[in-house]
Amino acid sequence: MQVCIENNDKLKHMGTVALKPDRFVLRQFQLRDIHDVYVNWSSDKDSAKYNAWSVHESENVTKSYVTEWIECYKKKNYYHWAIIDMDEEVIGSVSVSNIKNRKKYCEVGYTVAKKRWNEGIATEVLKRVLEFLTLEVGFETVRAMHDVRNKASGRVMEKVGMIYVKNQMQFFFSSHNFLMNCSIYEYKK
Repeated sequence: MQVCIENNDKLKHMGTVALKPDRFVLRQFQLRDIHDVYVNWSSDKDSAKYNAWSVHESENVTKSYVTEWIECYKKKNYYHWAIIDMDEEVIGSVSVSNIKNRKKYCEVGYTVAKKRWNEGIATEVLKRVLEFLTLEVGFETVRAMHDVRNKASGRVMEKVGMIYVKNQMQFFFSSHNFLMNCSIYEYKK
């Protein structure tokens, strides 16, 4: 007699599906979002200050990024949400990186438009994304990190139940390779 056992050791990748926190919508980026992305954070020095990306010098730079994100939505293991407010303005993003399928591990990052800081947006959307990643996709460990000088980001991570792990120097490969002293937080299923 053959016994069928469900294989629970695999992640259930489903890609960037729409999610609905209380006050916002999380959805895939669209070409019509380019202007909002550029104006609200990719051209803003304060938004880029503690992040691993460089300020975009024109909307054309932002267009190339958004176009690439849209192309990546074809992959079921690609997660990158636009944060949409009630006025249908794109006010930020949440992305997943460094996915390790066997370890059921990933990292998450977020950006919110400076004009919307201190409204609890990052906390609300990160909480919903963590629920999705752990309960629906099956990740057991989700990490996030922030520049040690960005205390507000650490408070967001703590509010959603992430636990401080350690400080660590991180090397970021980009057009401006650089080291950043980061605080690392972890969320376990």
